[in-house]
Amino acid sequence: MNLKKIAHDKRIIACFLSIVIIIIVTLLSVNSFSEEFIQQGNLGIKNILFTRYGANDIANKNITIVAIDNKTLSDNEWLGRFQNFKRAYYAQVIDNLKEDGASIIGIDVLFSEKSEEDGSLEKSLKNAGNVVLGFSLTEKLYPILSLKNNALWIGYFHPEVNTYNSTVYSIVPQKQWNKAFSFEILQKYFDVHTEENGASLKLRWAVYPFEWMEWMRQVPYSSAYARDIFINYLPNGAKFQEISFVDAYNRKYNPDFVKDKIILIGSTATALYDKFHTPRGIQDGIFVHANMINTVLNQKYIVEVERWKELVMLFILTFLLVLFTLYAKNRVFQFLFLLVGFIVLFGAEIGYFSLFQRLFTLPVQLMLIVMLTTIFVTGYKYIYEESWKRALKWALSQYLSEELVVNILDKFEEVKLDGKRMNITSFFSDIAGFTSISENMEPEELVHFLSIYLKEVSDIIMHNKGFINKYEWDAVMALWGAFGGDEKEQTILACRAALEQQRKIQEINEEFKKNHGFEIEVRMGINKWVAVVGNIGSMGKKIEYTALGDSVNTASRFEGINKLYGTLICVGESVMEESKELFVFRKLDSIQVKWKEKPVFIYELIEKIGEVSQEKLQLIEEFEKALLLYTMGDVVKWKEIFKKLYEQFSDAPSLAFIERCEKLIENGVPEGWQGVYRATEK
Repeated sequence: MNLKKIAHDKRIIACFLSIVIIIIVTLLSVNSFSEEFIQQGNLGIKNILFTRYGANDIANKNITIVAIDNKTLSDNEWLGRFQNFKRAYYAQVIDNLKEDGASIIGIDVLFSEKSEEDGSLEKSLKNAGNVVLGFSLTEKLYPILSLKNNALWIGYFHPEVNTYNSTVYSIVPQKQWNKAFSFEILQKYFDVHTEENGASLKLRWAVYPFEWMEWMRQVPYSSAYARDIFINYLPNGAKFQEISFVDAYNRKYNPDFVKDKIILIGSTATALYDKFHTPRGIQDGIFVHANMINTVLNQKYIVEVERWKELVMLFILTFLLVLFTLYAKNRVFQFLFLLVGFIVLFGAEIGYFSLFQRLFTLPVQLMLIVMLTTIFVTGYKYIYEESWKRALKWALSQYLSEELVVNILDKFEEVKLDGKRMNITSFFSDIAGFTSISENMEPEELVHFLSIYLKEVSDIIMHNKGFINKYEWDAVMALWGAFGGDEKEQTILACRAALEQQRKIQEINEEFKKNHGFEIEVRMGINKWVAVVGNIGSMGKKIEYTALGDSVNTASRFEGINKLYGTLICVGESVMEESKELFVFRKLDSIQVKWKEKPVFIYELIEKIGEVSQEKLQLIEEFEKALLLYTMGDVVKWKEIFKKLYEQFSDAPSLAFIERCEKLIENGVPEGWQGVYRATEK
């Protein structure tokens, strides 16, 4: 299996799935059934951004609101009920404001019907020369002609009301050659105060101004494709300078609130319904206009990220989400990655808006992308990856434990198949006298016998997380650590597997005795050290995943050397040192195996600690004392001690040392004797 090709394919798969997800999200965004839900979600997030992260938190001191408020309506001494308001009242207020130096006066009241007091208002409008009146463009209701002709100019009242949630986010500055009320006021204000403000009012189409337009005060549209301008509302708690209409009528106010200021006259009383839904709750129409003017004066504009840029970013984010999710090791990591990724991305959107007042318009689409990524990647993994993993899992399960198979498949990209130096534990086993056994059996009978034996021992090896590397008739080679894992656990699992096999062999010997007339004895060798693990063989012809190295050969020698001592399980010193806390070992000898120069200590694996009889423990203690004397060169004394042990315990290793002592007595102890035995057989 070419892992580099799989990684490359994942990039292709990620790109393909990203395109599919983007197409589905786009279709959902324009579908009549899902569009409203998506738009409502986007607007809800938009409200949060406008409300909590809008950077326009200061009420400009050049704006003052003259409010027809509850105080005005309750002052029966001067003005009386609003229904009885006379236009002469407005005339008096205009005269007072003009006298105190108001720069521009905007009146958010529709004077579309004639009245007996029109003459006084006409006169005040004409004398002031700075009053902007409003009209209803939708209902075609304009100020009466005499008032219109005496006003500085007129502008339409209505802001843009969103069709999905009836909320006012913006104002279109110009429709049908008419300007909006707030922008007409701004235009006249900047015309009067050009030098003070250093720029004239100019709307621009693009998000970023051209250099040759920098001398103008640039007011950006909400996007390159829209003709409205977002209102950056003041936060709760921030208030405009305000004068009650009745106080303006009686000229009871701070003149500093009026001089050179934009004055907005409109209703704020509870009984007068001129209210709109905004991201910051229900507000009076006069405050909507004031917030628009405040946005421009403070130059705190909110602008949407250009749609093509947002779509490109969404595609890149989708690709990265899909790609990293494909590489997630399991579903828990996959879910956590998507969750963390979504939180980070949404946090980045909030941060970007807070810093630059740039608005991403597709947050719900981002949520849909995360959901669809989960669905599609899970589906892909189940249909494609899980299918070949299931096939591979079945194949590997013939050689490995289920736990090890799952671990390998979860980390298959980390598994090196091209040869790697690793600390591994090698295991070899062989049936004693198998040649003689096989010669007395029919082929079918031999196959049946081997199938029973190999199944039993293989199950035990795999249960203990071992990798069955090969079978050679009755011989079994297994490895621990060939696919990684806990290195400290290797020798313990190998020793446990060897002991469990010996117990199982005792059980199945009853069946062999009954069906075939014989019992078997299996010798085993275990060693741990560095080996090269990987694919060995002729590429394209036949290869084998195996381990090569001196430590592997030594384990094979340990298996064969059992017959010298009459033991069943022989292990190296590294195995004993790492496992002595759990198992009982007997030091057997210091030997120089065939084709090796350096001697090694060998040990017999006895049993788990706590499961060895006191008699056996006494034998081990006496044997190791005798072995120490053996290395010191007192041949006659060796023989007597080993002879005693053999007679008392029928101990096979003691018999082997008796025979060795007799040869040394006969031939003499070599000069420089250190007790090292040189094995002449494999």
